[in-house]
Amino acid sequence: MVVVSSREFRTNMMRYFTESNGDDFIVKTRDHGSFKVSIKPVKRDDAILNIPPEYRRDPYEISPSGDPFFADQRNIDMIEEGLKQAENGETYAMRENETMEEFINRLENELQTGTDKAGV
Repeated sequence: MVVVSSREFRTNMMRYFTESNGDDFIVKTRDHGSFKVSIKPVKRDDAILNIPPEYRRDPYEISPSGDPFFADQRNIDMIEEGLKQAENGETYAMRENETMEEFINRLENELQTGTDKAGV
């Protein structure tokens, strides 16, 4: 097993990624200890094969990069539903000077009580 400094790893990261052949190595840092690094390439096909066959689609139909996220029809359906909701004005907006916590609490309250104030 190879032991390298964090500086060496940072400087030659691409070399370690491409030449590791799946071997593990140790990266030693001065302040944070040592880390075991395992580089195992993730194949795009592996991600797509984890999608149930009935939901698989060609990701290149939507994404020029072929991002596996777009290989799952359920993800596409969620995006399309969100776009329809936005087009229909079924959105929520933060009020001026409202914090994120206040916004979330207001939404939860409105959804629980049924006083849905979309677009407010």
